[in-house]
Amino acid sequence: IGNRISKTNLVNVHYYGMACPNNTPLATVRREKTSFFKSGGAVDKEQMGQYKGASPKETSASPNVALKGDTTIGAPVNFAENFNIRLTSKVNFDQAKTLTQFLRGRNIETRGYGVAGVEALTLPYARGPSEGGKVYEVACNLLDPKEGSVAMVRAQLEEWIERQRLELSGSHDGSGVTDDEACKFNYEYFVEDAYPVGTTEEQCIRVLSGERLDEDDSSSETFWEEYDKGVAQKFQELLQ
Repeated sequence: IGNRISKTNLVNVHYYGMACPNNTPLATVRREKTSFFKSGGAVDKEQMGQYKGASPKETSASPNVALKGDTTIGAPVNFAENFNIRLTSKVNFDQAKTLTQFLRGRNIETRGYGVAGVEALTLPYARGPSEGGKVYEVACNLLDPKEGSVAMVRAQLEEWIERQRLELSGSHDGSGVTDDEACKFNYEYFVEDAYPVGTTEEQCIRVLSGERLDEDDSSSETFWEEYDKGVAQKFQELLQ
């Protein structure tokens, strides 16, 4: 796939994980080879930390600047789930970063909060004014869904909202929060959407065991052939 894309001379291809000789993590490739973390300026110092050990030849199919930018291809060494939290326009960048920190698994020992096995990043979610304008999104990688599940991420999100509610109302213990403030600073005030991205561990297990995912014909060979054709067609459209 990578060779076909790079030969078009339209896209620079960078490999990660099992597709890279050094099993370079996706985050490292994105930091060193692409502008992923610089998009829209939604970057903090921790997210822009430099990593060493991966040369251009090891992670890239074509190191030259291509007409249509960069793409990454690969598979993580271990299965990971993805979960995104899109915040509302009422949440600024600094507030969004506090949620990112509140979810990161590496903060459990040092700060006393976080979700085990979760990597989190603060990213801009750009769209037109008619669609709600630019907001921020916290993108999460669940590296160990059994230890740090989506349910745990959602629970941590609820705790973060409660902390924000107390801070905005000027109360540290909740005693000064009025009913009106509790209603105003609710879930919808902070969160526009929270949703899984891609395939979950449970879905993979169900497919491998031969179980149907729903009532349609998604388990048939014909369904997946048509699905693959649709994905290929969409990809070709994006390259044009």
